[in-house]
Amino acid sequence: MGGGGGSKSAERAEALRICTNALLDEGRIGASCSSLFLSKALSLIVLLGGMFFKVPQITKIMKNKSASGVSLSQFCMEICVSAITLSFNYHIGAPFTTYGESFFILLQNLVLVSQVSYYMNLGLPRVLVGAASYVSLLVFLFSDLARDVRVPAPTCTLNGSTPSCEISDLRLQECLQAISTLIVIVSRIPQILTIFKTREVGNLAIITWLLNLAGASIRVFTTRRELPDQLILQFAFFMSATLSGVVVCQIIAFSKKKPVKAKTQ
Repeated sequence: MGGGGGSKSAERAEALRICTNALLDEGRIGASCSSLFLSKALSLIVLLGGMFFKVPQITKIMKNKSASGVSLSQFCMEICVSAITLSFNYHIGAPFTTYGESFFILLQNLVLVSQVSYYMNLGLPRVLVGAASYVSLLVFLFSDLARDVRVPAPTCTLNGSTPSCEISDLRLQECLQAISTLIVIVSRIPQILTIFKTREVGNLAIITWLLNLAGASIRVFTTRRELPDQLILQFAFFMSATLSGVVVCQIIAFSKKKPVKAKTQ
């Protein structure tokens, strides 16, 4: 981990220690510590929820023996986003409670990719190529090279009402995290548009999307509280919550109700 990430991690740990000691020794805490404890509690809830986040979707596909209505490209993009998010937080020394659910969601998304690939009959060669490519991506993202390399990128600031832009060297991890936010948007919008067009939600599980909405909404708060300098992460969770809310509304609006069978006398 880089020095900056390590020092900020130590500062966060020290703040938690001070708040914990104040609670145990004095039996009371200030507003700052209250929000920190609330953030930690909500983070643990999200972490536990993340362990079962995709289980309803996995179960539904297994039960129906079909991946109808489920987008393989979406899940492939999601496992890439999870890898980028995990490596970014790892390198900046973020507390595991602020991103740990990404690890469990990644494992479940890998199961979903396997399921969808099987029911789409993609074939073993294509699956093996995809798996090898993904393992290579993981090795690179968690390497020191990915942590230290910098790339030229445009950065803009506002001087009063006049924007000022220049080319600066940004860490590759920061650029990838920004790109992953775009991936989230790109991966969800085609499915949203398809549902609007067909008015069918197929095998989409509303519980999964409700958990996604709740988790992302909570993460907007916990990230602002514990990682206030990481605007990229805050924006990513905000967009995830917004798009998940749209999908939830679609599932509610377009889900087909099973006809009630008439009772025979």
